[in-house]
Amino acid sequence: MITRVQTTDSNNGCKHNNVNKHILSRYVNLHHTITMLSLSLLLLDSCKEADELSGDDVPGYSPVLVSASPASTFTRGFVANGMYDNFKVFAASEKDGVQTVAMDGYEVKFVTDDWSYVNDTQHLVYWNPNADSYLFTAGAPIDAVTSINANSMTLSLKNNTTGSVMAAEPLKIENSSVDFGKTVNLHFSYAHCMVSVAFIKESTEEVTVTDITLTPDEEIASEASLTYSYDWNSDTPTATQQLSTTETSAAAFSFAEVTIPANNTSDAVTSATHYYCVPDASNPKGWQVSLKCNGETKQASFVNSETWQSGKNYIYVFSISEKGPKLIKVISQDNFFDCNDIVSGGEFSNTDMTE
Repeated sequence: MITRVQTTDSNNGCKHNNVNKHILSRYVNLHHTITMLSLSLLLLDSCKEADELSGDDVPGYSPVLVSASPASTFTRGFVANGMYDNFKVFAASEKDGVQTVAMDGYEVKFVTDDWSYVNDTQHLVYWNPNADSYLFTAGAPIDAVTSINANSMTLSLKNNTTGSVMAAEPLKIENSSVDFGKTVNLHFSYAHCMVSVAFIKESTEEVTVTDITLTPDEEIASEASLTYSYDWNSDTPTATQQLSTTETSAAAFSFAEVTIPANNTSDAVTSATHYYCVPDASNPKGWQVSLKCNGETKQASFVNSETWQSGKNYIYVFSISEKGPKLIKVISQDNFFDCNDIVSGGEFSNTDMTE
């Protein structure tokens, strides 16, 4: 579970060679949360073999391999729809209240047809069978993760039309759990919110809406650092969000044109453009909408009553009439992407999860 705290400051935010085995992950169920990643933890036959692979002395430990061995009828790994081909992961074991780092910000990348983290500086990691528990968290893409450790992770966010930065829910696997030593599924959620526009018309003729812009009356957060602070003191760990704004802007959001068929007077048509925005709860209420209807310029002001939150999709629906555009409602949705599903244990179900 993730709760949120909103703050603002003026400080600038931080903006494979495979070793015979690979990283597996197949990613992810988004039901607001895009679920991602399978870190397949496989055991080798002996510690001697582990030493040969890693060069490390690990007596009494079983090697952990992250592999893309096929699941179900699939013969290779893949990057799920909506997920990046890279992420950064942190993992640590716990014993008697003492943490031992296992993956200190390891960079995981999709290479050829597998997920992999093993390279010259990132060695294979090993399950410690004597550990009380393991802790996992991650962020994507790699470039957006400015810091990551057992206590917190900081992501760098910017308003854009390409995609959202992601944060994995903190995961704790107890030694007594049936999941200990098995596939680890990290569930990723979206750090940005998404802003879209849609239009409905009153007339019975075809209408083409072009030059669509939404402009805030005041500057809003355009860049920010988003920090997740972790509480591992329960079986289900939690994260608290804190946003620190580093840049603001009153620049207009521009959207692709929309054509509403002549016989459509009831269903809203959404623009193909989506903005991935900093989740700014202090968003000003006053905004302006400007557009052209069949070449005729129309403008209006509207009140934005939404406090943008991570992972949500806000669709601003406008009615088009002779008088001009009018905001009639805002549809707020928790799951704003198509995605594929990874079921418990990391097996790919090939089920599309659509809105």
